[in-house]
Amino acid sequence: MARALTGGTRCQIGKTLPFHLAIATQIARCSHSVIGTAITPMPPIGRVGMSQQRQIILRVREMIMTGALQAGERVTEIRLAQSLGVSRTPVRHALSILAQEGLLVSADVGRGFVVRAFSEKDIRDAILLRGILEGTAARLVAEKGLDVDSRKILQSCLTRGEAIFAKGMLHPGDGIEWAEINEVFHNTLVAAAGNTALTQALALNDRIPFASASAFFDDAENAPVLTQQFAVLRRAQEQHESLFAALVAREGARAEALMREHAYVAIDNIALFRAPTDAPSGSEV
Repeated sequence: MARALTGGTRCQIGKTLPFHLAIATQIARCSHSVIGTAITPMPPIGRVGMSQQRQIILRVREMIMTGALQAGERVTEIRLAQSLGVSRTPVRHALSILAQEGLLVSADVGRGFVVRAFSEKDIRDAILLRGILEGTAARLVAEKGLDVDSRKILQSCLTRGEAIFAKGMLHPGDGIEWAEINEVFHNTLVAAAGNTALTQALALNDRIPFASASAFFDDAENAPVLTQQFAVLRRAQEQHESLFAALVAREGARAEALMREHAYVAIDNIALFRAPTDAPSGSEV
């Protein structure tokens, strides 16, 4: 479900980037861009469940990553809710979450938010630090041994992941499922380390957009994109499996190395999405 931008248009990643673009989705999805296209309204919903709320967050994050919402652009709750075909309440929550992640900042004048721009160096530095921090967490967990509850949760994540990839291809909705699996896996591992300072450091680092383990994921619906995502997400699943084996075997050094490599994959993918950004910013949604 991490989707690398795909699109009939070019995936945009500039040199100093409004790095609110394609970059991060840790995959190669370049055939379903929302740049310059109308937003597909989501079906109206009454009571917003967790999966639906997550879908709204992912949709808005995708709009930022692909450049549908550009650096410096003002984002208002009302107009965004109308564009997505949902009520204001889940949109308000989504904007709050994305502001906490650092993708949005409060508008200087009036209500609403403005899309924040980051340099490629900002993203690289944050991902490198996440690799170090999560690698340290993995080593600590391996050295002291997985507790029973954490082991069950991690094993459940692997089982759920296997069920997705056993089908031989991704289907619509699998992206949402994978995002949840990935988030639970990483959060459980960090929590199992039992190091408050490390947990707080990760939370602070994750305020840089695309630095967190879950920030690179969105959902896809068309076949070309799903096909592209399959190989990338399968690799992530295999890395989770190798890491789990190292944790169970209490191989601290190996667990740390695997976790760092797992995080650094995001950096490898940044170069895949370079393209000049020349669209103007400063409009309002």
